[in-house]
Amino acid sequence: MGSQDKYAKYVERVRIFKGLSSREVEDFLHCGKIIHFREGQTVFHEGMLGNNLFIVLGGKVAIFKKSRIIAHCAVGDTFGEMAVLNNRPRSATASALDDLKLFTIDEVELKQVLHRPFGQKILFNIIHVLSERLENANARGSDLADRAELVGASR
Repeated sequence: MGSQDKYAKYVERVRIFKGLSSREVEDFLHCGKIIHFREGQTVFHEGMLGNNLFIVLGGKVAIFKKSRIIAHCAVGDTFGEMAVLNNRPRSATASALDDLKLFTIDEVELKQVLHRPFGQKILFNIIHVLSERLENANARGSDLADRAELVGASR
């Protein structure tokens, strides 16, 4: 597989690359680095200061709040962006569910990338991902409220 084919596959699988050309994905990926974690290793802990966004290129990640799993990330998913965008400590812990290959880019590099011609597309895609997560969290919250109402009404 040629390098442009590889980058075209990333466009298909990585949500924040939607609408980018293979060349733009290649440019973006050259701004960060690839890191590996073994099954069970922690990528970061809740409460840590963080300035890296991560993209899963291989393996799966569990996102924990306290000791409860709140999300899973698989190939093509991003995580860690909230700490980068908000300049706040990590809101959850991320751990490798199996051997893991991640792309990571730090806040300084990400800000530089966002000033490139394709930066708006990436930023819009990140906003879209965060918006979907918020929508899903709202739906779960609404479901919990409905269940609590049912339990209260049955007493």
